[in-house]
Order: sequence, then C-alpha cells, then structure tokens
Amino acid sequence: MLETAGPPCHGPGDDAGPGQEGPMQCEEDWLVMHVLHAKYGWSIEQIAREFEVNWRTAKRYAQADDVPRYPARESPAGLTPAQLAHVSRRLDLCPELRVTTLRRELTGLEYTGSYASLVRAVRPLRPDRSEVDPVIRFETAPGEQAQGDWAHCGRWLVGEDLVELHAWVMVLGFSRMVAVRFATGTTRPTTLSLVLGCLADLGGAPEEILTDRDPAVVIGESPKRRPVFAPEWIDLCSTLGVRPRACRPYRAKTKGKVERVIRELKEDFLRWLTGQVLPSRPSVADYDRLVRSWCEEVVATRRHRTTGRVVLEAWAEERQLLRAVPERMLASTQGEHVPAPVIDLATLRSAGAVVESPELAEYEAVLG
Repeated sequence: MLETAGPPCHGPGDDAGPGQEGPMQCEEDWLVMHVLHAKYGWSIEQIAREFEVNWRTAKRYAQADDVPRYPARESPAGLTPAQLAHVSRRLDLCPELRVTTLRRELTGLEYTGSYASLVRAVRPLRPDRSEVDPVIRFETAPGEQAQGDWAHCGRWLVGEDLVELHAWVMVLGFSRMVAVRFATGTTRPTTLSLVLGCLADLGGAPEEILTDRDPAVVIGESPKRRPVFAPEWIDLCSTLGVRPRACRPYRAKTKGKVERVIRELKEDFLRWLTGQVLPSRPSVADYDRLVRSWCEEVVATRRHRTTGRVVLEAWAEERQLLRAVPERMLASTQGEHVPAPVIDLATLRSAGAVVESPELAEYEAVLG
C-alpha cells in the first residue's frame, strides 16, 4: 500500500475561497489523493480523515485528473482618475466624510461599483471609524412618540459673519422620519418655534414628545428628581394635545433615536454641506432648505437597519395618526397674523338659518 508522506502542505481544515490563484494543496498531496482513490480504492471519507481536510476538498482533489485550480475572479471596477480625484479632494476638505455620502456624490461621475468596493478604495485614504449604536433601544407604535434635541453644528456663515449654528432635530419613533430646523440661538422661544416647525414638517404631532432636560423645556427638578417643565412648554404641549416627557438624569441614551440622527447629521449632512455651493450671504432659511432636501432624499428613501422598513413607507402610515398643528400656531412663529374666525349673524339669518339671541338674564345666570 502506498504510504502518505507525513502531514499535508496546508493547515488542518483549511479551504481555499473563490478567487484564489493556485491550489489549496501542493501538487504532491493531489497526486497521493488521486492515487489512493483511483488505484487503491480509498474512500473519500478515508482520504479526508488522513489529510485532515473537508470531504468536499478531498473529493475534488481525489477525482481530479489534474491539480485543481480556482479560476481567477474578475476584479471589481476601480475608481476612474476623475472619481479618484473627487474622492481625494473631498477627503482633503473633510477627512471624516462618510462613504455613503461619497457614493451619492460619485453617482454623478458614473460610479457603478458597490458600496463595499468603495469602502475598500477609501479605507487606505483615511482611518476607518467604527460606529457603535446606542445601548438602549425601544420601539414605539405609530403616532406614539417623537424625540427631539438640540445639536451644535459649529460655526457657519450666516449673512456676512461666521456664527454658531444650532439645529433642532426631531425624529418620529415608529417611522424614523426626520425633521431639522436651524437657528443661531437655543433660547426657549426659539426652541418652541422650531418644535412647531419640525412638527409641521413631520405632518403633525404624536401623543408624546421625549426630550432631555434642556433648560429650554425644563426649569427644575423635584426632590424626587422629577422634571419641572417650563410653563411655556406645558402650554404648547397642552394646545397640541401632546404629553411632554423628559429623560432621567444621565440617561440621555433613552432617546437614542434622536441621538443617532444627530450623529448622522454631523457625520453626513454637515460634511456633505462642505461640498455644496452656498449663496454669498447664506441665511438660516438656506440651511433649512438644504437639510429638508437631505431628509427627503436621503433619510426618507432608505431602509432602516433596525426596523427593516423603508422610512418613507412607514412615515405614510404614521402620519395618518398624527394631530395636525393649528395654522394659527404656525403663523405666529413666522410673525404673521391670522385673524380669528368671526360669526356673522346677519349673514346666517339671511341664508335662512335660525339664530337665537340669548337674553341678558341668561348671561347673568351663568356668571352667577
């Protein structure tokens, strides 16, 4: 009987993957396997045990008439010089630009490669950053909750000056639809105004709004560390039919949905913004317009990793359960005056309606 010459030329259990050039075993191993199987009648299982390989590998080598070799896999298309120049320029300007943003930009330069291919092309150009999702997660029913918080966006040009720009960010808990409004300050009146604007962008108000203990909405704590909400915030929520909620101290991750969106706003939108041509004297409204496009074209069209739903489709379901924001409240935030409806009794009577005028005594009875 033919004796095998010691251990094979590979590690136990190793197997080559598609795309590798050359055999997994050395030529001597193939020859011995082939002879043992064809001439001496060894079974595939015996050969697999002897050479400490998978039975599929043993079968492939034992039954092959020549040393098996994997065909060379076609390499994915690389970046063209124009695409590489664009990526290099963008990373020089904004080193932490996300690959998803770069891929959207490269679509205009006819990039057809996969996301994974682009990741491999970009990785040598800058350090890779791993992302960690919030520790605490919980799901809410449609129309049940929205989360909101302030995000500091750094210094940006507004008019002729560089000013600190802030963004109020809101996300619906069920659909993950996002609304963002910018401001140059975070005072309470500004916060309430932007809350109304974001709710209008989202299509209405949910049952509750969860925030942290920002001074714009919380003015104190009870001895049991329960939040004491600002009267203006209470009045606004009461008018909208919304229940205000605040995270417990040092538990900001309870509102992990909006925290995740804020991180994406900074890592995606603001870095994408570095490549956009802005007006010579941009206003806050210009930033609002750009971020609204980002919410509609980027956020709304993707399939959320956690829920598995397309944000736009889930939003269409959720917005039917949201309470409409009164038009008068929205107009007041924009400095407009919407007159209250006036009942014209004379017009009603001329149309044939029966309008009764109560006597003065009836009013006195109610007041008494």
